[in-house]
Amino acid sequence: MRHSHLMTLMSLALCGLAVRAAAQDAKKPPPTEFNADFGFVNVSGNTSVTTLNANERFIRRVAPWEFKQDLGSVYGKTNGTESSNLWRASLRADYSLAAHWALYALTAFDRDKFAGIDSRFAEGLGVVAKLIATNINELNLEGGLQVTQQRDLEGVNDNFTSARAATSWKHTFLPRAYFFQSVEALPNLNESKDLRVNTETALVAPLSSHIGVKLSYVVRFDNLPALNAAGIPLEKTDRILSSGVQISF
Repeated sequence: MRHSHLMTLMSLALCGLAVRAAAQDAKKPPPTEFNADFGFVNVSGNTSVTTLNANERFIRRVAPWEFKQDLGSVYGKTNGTESSNLWRASLRADYSLAAHWALYALTAFDRDKFAGIDSRFAEGLGVVAKLIATNINELNLEGGLQVTQQRDLEGVNDNFTSARAATSWKHTFLPRAYFFQSVEALPNLNESKDLRVNTETALVAPLSSHIGVKLSYVVRFDNLPALNAAGIPLEKTDRILSSGVQISF
């Protein structure tokens, strides 16, 4: 019992320190942000491999609103045969309630041919806790619900409701040089075995005021993957390691 009380007090103290630090050194983000990164690999000779990845993000802030648009794709061929085909897009609006709290609404789409997904739409609502917001560190926690409409390559439709829990951390070393880590968990409330987890780890180093180099590692996990044409479950985990040039304004 004493141990439980001690842990509770320590947790409250840590949260208090985080909020105090954020209040002391909170930074005001710019009204508009845009960044895009591109990577391309082409190998020929004894083997032929072509891979293209592209990502784009636009953010517009009009207090107390923040609007965010994302678009991304990974496409590849090996020896002339398509070997990867992933598309994703999302729109999101955040409404600030206080210095460290906000509400969000989002809609998202993704298509992952080699994970057996022909189309997946999602709409969600939730709350954001901005635990730390300084010039060095930004740490957010998010929680909410979302509904999903999914169709696999065999034409089977599946509509369900998921909980959503997410966290993101951005650590800035120098202007435009930063480390970013995000984790998103999406447990299906209709099927206990159906859990999806998406993570992104990224490191950006600037080459100039608007151009930098980005290295990223994305993991997409689905505990209940789609089936292939033979009725065999596909792999649960897709991993995407990419490097390329990022353009920011």
